[in-house]
Amino acid sequence: MVTFVHAADIHLDSPLRGLFSYEGAPSVEEIRGATRQVLDNLVNFILLEDVPLLLIAGDLYDGDWQDFNTGLYFASQMRRLAEAGVRVAIVRGNHDAANAMTKTLPLPDSVKVFKSRKPETWLLDDLGIAVHGQSYASAEVTANLAAAYPDPVDGMFNIGLLHCLTSGARGHLPYAPCTVDELASRGYDYWALGHVHRFSVLREAPHIVYAGCTQGRHIRETGRKGCVWVEADQGVLTTEFVPLDVVGWLVVVADVSGAESIQEAASLFGKALGVAIRGEGGRPCCVRGVLKGRCAAHGRLCSDPITLTAHIRAVASDVSENTVWIEKVEVQTGPEADLQQLAQSDTPQGELLRYLAELAVHPEEIDLDLTDLKSKLAGSGLKIPLNDVKQVLEDAGALLLTALADAQSKQEAS
Repeated sequence: MVTFVHAADIHLDSPLRGLFSYEGAPSVEEIRGATRQVLDNLVNFILLEDVPLLLIAGDLYDGDWQDFNTGLYFASQMRRLAEAGVRVAIVRGNHDAANAMTKTLPLPDSVKVFKSRKPETWLLDDLGIAVHGQSYASAEVTANLAAAYPDPVDGMFNIGLLHCLTSGARGHLPYAPCTVDELASRGYDYWALGHVHRFSVLREAPHIVYAGCTQGRHIRETGRKGCVWVEADQGVLTTEFVPLDVVGWLVVVADVSGAESIQEAASLFGKALGVAIRGEGGRPCCVRGVLKGRCAAHGRLCSDPITLTAHIRAVASDVSENTVWIEKVEVQTGPEADLQQLAQSDTPQGELLRYLAELAVHPEEIDLDLTDLKSKLAGSGLKIPLNDVKQVLEDAGALLLTALADAQSKQEAS
C-alpha cells in the first residue's frame, strides 16, 4: 500500500488580515501564530496516522523571512518527522522562491527540497514511490514547468509535485501555466499541486489535485482548509480531505427586511450569525456581515456606519461568546417604500426622486470635482462608488428620504 499526505500553501508566519482588536472581540494575540498551529496540526496528524511521506507543493513560506525564527521553527517540525522516519518532499513556489536564508537553513536528510534548474526525481525504493518535482527559481515563473518533467519510473508509484496554475483556475497569477490534459499525459499516478488555495480534485484518472492552503488568511479564503490524505492499494486510489485550520473565515448574509432601526437590523444579523457558526465547533472566526433586504432603516444603515458596526460587533460578541471578529459590514439594503409609486406622488419625496432620476439620465449636468474627496478617502478602507453616478444618486436619495421622514416624524410629534 502507498500512503502519503499532500499539503501546499502553508505560508508559515503569514499574518491573518482583518483581525482588528476592539471591545468584546477575541484576543488577536491568541491566534497570531495560526499558521504555526496549523503546521503543528499537520505534523501531529502524520505522526498519529503513521504516514511515511509528506509532500509540500510550494509556498511553504510567505516571502522573505524577517529573521531566522520562521525557518528554525519549520526545521524543528521536520526533525520531529525525521525521528519518526517520515520523508518530506518540497518544491518552492512564487512566495518562497529560494533566498539567502532558505539556502542556508539546515534541514534533516529526510527532507528533499527540489532544485530549480530543472526537474528531478527522488526515488524512495522502500516506499515504492518516485517523486518528480522542480522548484521556482524566482518569484515569477511563466514557463510551463510540467512540460519538461521526466517520464514515469517503471514499477513505481509516480507523483508529480508542482506549484502551478492549470487552465480554467481563477483568482491566482498564471505561474507555471499548464493544462489538466498536459499533466495527465505525463503518465504519473498522482499530481500534487499547489498555488490555488481551495481544495479541488481536477481529475481522478489520474488523480490531479489541489490541496488548497492549510489556513485561510483573509475573507477571500472561506471554507475549511487543510491537507489531503492519499492511499493507493492494488490500483485503487482514495483521497480524503483533512481539515487543519484553526481560524475560520465566513461571509454571513442577513435578511434585515422590515427593520426599523439599526438595533433591529443588528439583532436580525445576530440570528443569522448564530446559525452560521454552529458548525464551527467554537473555533475563532473572522466574519464579514452583509445586510440585505428592504427596510425602513435603510437610510440610517447607510448614513451611520460607525454606529451600525458597533451594534453588529456587540451582537456578535454575545452570540459567539467572544469567538468572532467582525472584519467588515456591508450594507446592501434598499428603502422599504415603493420608490416608483412614491416618485409619482405629489409630495416632497416624490419631487426629490423625480429630480434625482432626471440627473441620472443626464449625469453631465452634475459638475462635481471629487479629486480632494477621493484623495482623503484613499487608504480609509471605505468603498464609495464615486465613479458610478447612478449609484451615488441612489445612495443620496436614500439618505435624503430618511432625513425627510425623520423631519416629518418630529413635526407630527410636536
